[in-house]
Amino acid sequence: MRQQRRFSQILGLSVSAVLLVVLVIVTHSLVKDAIAARTPDSVCLPPQTPLPVCYGLPKTISSQAITALTATSDGQLFASSEGKNIQLWSMPTAKLTHTLTGHTDWITDLAFSPDKTLLASSSLDQTIKLWNVTTGMLLASLKSGRVTSLAFSPNGIRLASGSRLRQWADGATSPNGIQVWDVATGQLVHTLDAGLVNDLAFNPDGRSLAAGAKETTLWNLATGTKLYTLNSGELNALSFGDRQILITGSDGVKGQGGIKLWNVESGRFIRAIDSVGGDVAVSGDRALFATTYGGTINLWRIQPPGFLGTLRGSEYSGMFVEFGADQRTIIGGGSDGISIWQPKNSNQ
Repeated sequence: MRQQRRFSQILGLSVSAVLLVVLVIVTHSLVKDAIAARTPDSVCLPPQTPLPVCYGLPKTISSQAITALTATSDGQLFASSEGKNIQLWSMPTAKLTHTLTGHTDWITDLAFSPDKTLLASSSLDQTIKLWNVTTGMLLASLKSGRVTSLAFSPNGIRLASGSRLRQWADGATSPNGIQVWDVATGQLVHTLDAGLVNDLAFNPDGRSLAAGAKETTLWNLATGTKLYTLNSGELNALSFGDRQILITGSDGVKGQGGIKLWNVESGRFIRAIDSVGGDVAVSGDRALFATTYGGTINLWRIQPPGFLGTLRGSEYSGMFVEFGADQRTIIGGGSDGISIWQPKNSNQ
């Protein structure tokens, strides 16, 4: 799903490509060392931020490499995948509640239903599986083909899926476009002709869906037609800030920001932020959003848009990011494990 968050095992790269990735990681590590030396161990959000907090050093709860990370909208639960297995965690204690087994190949994405009763997982084994969050039981297995992105509709009735590749190195193929599934029956309802999909998300109002790869498109779900095509750049990740704002993240190009904000109703470009958006997460109260740049997590205010601070996560791994618990806890994960930044009183 998100460009900086996929490892060579998932993409099925050739040996030469893997060597290139290793070279990039080594170079990236040297750059990040310089950045890390200038990143403070304590970061405090400005006083005008809702619920101003300070963050100290993160707590590491797992050192295992993860391939996907997701959290419920209230941040009380999050899920991570470690190869073929899924871990369910409860917050704010970060207690492991279940380990889910059943996939036969690497997991590519995870998504919670809005009511927190279901977890959807996609895998290189060409299935989407639905799990009972409370019991950890497998409820259904959809023959989806190889997909890499998942998103539940706001009412939990539909599940959307898509893939960032059409043809894989091992000969497997992925379905084209966006598949929309009926969650109750596991049946494919319809397909949107969207081409490749690096990431996708439903608008909180349930009327539209955003998805993209080289650019981003907003779709009218009632008619299955395109509303707007946005010049997001090669998409890594996206998320709705609220019903009116869409945030897209890319690596950016010279002179253009990698993070862009868009008006959902008109498709109008609002603002570009001169930073990389490897992953994007929005707090449940829609006040803040977080983006990743290599091994760092940047925090931003949505309205009015503004930079708040940087958290240092990994020296070499690109990161996933989610908000947890009180909507100010930050969950970060990558190839070197999972770390959690829990807020402390701002005067400490």
